[in-house]
Amino acid sequence: MPEGQGMRATLQRRMLLLGMIPRQPRRVSAPDLVGRLQTRGLSTTLRTIERDLEALSGFLPLGRDERDRPYGWYWLSEAPLQDVPAMDPETALTLQILDAHSAQLLPPSARARLKPQAARAREVLDSTGEASGLSLWPERVRILSNGPPLTPPEMPDGVFLVLQQGLLERRCLDITYRSRSKGQVKDHRIHPLALVFREPVTYLLATMEPHQDVVHLAAHRIEAAALTDQPARDPEGGFDLDQIIRNGAFDYPEGDAIPLELRVNADLAYHLHEARLAEDQLIERGPDGTSRVTATVRDTARLKWWLLGLGAGVEVVGPPSLRDAVAQELESARLAYRTKDPA
Repeated sequence: MPEGQGMRATLQRRMLLLGMIPRQPRRVSAPDLVGRLQTRGLSTTLRTIERDLEALSGFLPLGRDERDRPYGWYWLSEAPLQDVPAMDPETALTLQILDAHSAQLLPPSARARLKPQAARAREVLDSTGEASGLSLWPERVRILSNGPPLTPPEMPDGVFLVLQQGLLERRCLDITYRSRSKGQVKDHRIHPLALVFREPVTYLLATMEPHQDVVHLAAHRIEAAALTDQPARDPEGGFDLDQIIRNGAFDYPEGDAIPLELRVNADLAYHLHEARLAEDQLIERGPDGTSRVTATVRDTARLKWWLLGLGAGVEVVGPPSLRDAVAQELESARLAYRTKDPA
């Protein structure tokens, strides 16, 4: 092989090799690296890879675990990120946003792996200069909840990490749970299925032995949690988180779909024209300036809360059961506000 081709082959092999070495505390052996390179279509030998590793560790922050053979190779935990090709600002911005919002969404082990990439991403964005829109983006974009900024309820120390680990490793958990409805504290063995974050509350979806129905556990009411060696199982018939959400499980369903009819003021009609209640929504403007809105929606507690929050801007015309429920709630509120001395 000509000398130039040999140098290119060596460079290509070593670049691929560096990308396959994990960061401490994980490690990979030279035989494993040979197999991975061969899977990528690169013909090489164990002796060649061992020589490459020895040479690269002479000037790069690579470590070798010599406690067992074959030795395990790794990037040192404090080693700066080696990004080849160089990380572009758009990728850096994506990593910065992921890091900022991953405290609950990612398990601790995944966040630890992300830390060097996040630090490198910050360096890349800083290097673009203060006038760069990409550099300013994390400070100029915010997501606000539709309501007052409620403080999330506190969880007992260490519980959430155990919940994440049980879900990640598909292992059953032994928990102590404080029921809101019954006011009881009981021990349960559960099969964790999913985490759902609905501000400000975090919910763990699980089945409780010996039952198969999926329950929603408010994470802050789990007073203690411990991992078990028992593998977690999905319920009989399978588990589909998106379908559960589409069915309105987190909107507190109270019935099936209903034909909603509203009379709304001009401001609310404009808002509903932009953000529709349903695919079949219709808006008809009346001669008095109000509009008639019809849509097929699910009968849920959150629907009632939304309607009550709109105050005088909306009148529920139908169905009669919903109109009566809203009217009774408003009448109770009116009577409460007629009290001269609320103390």
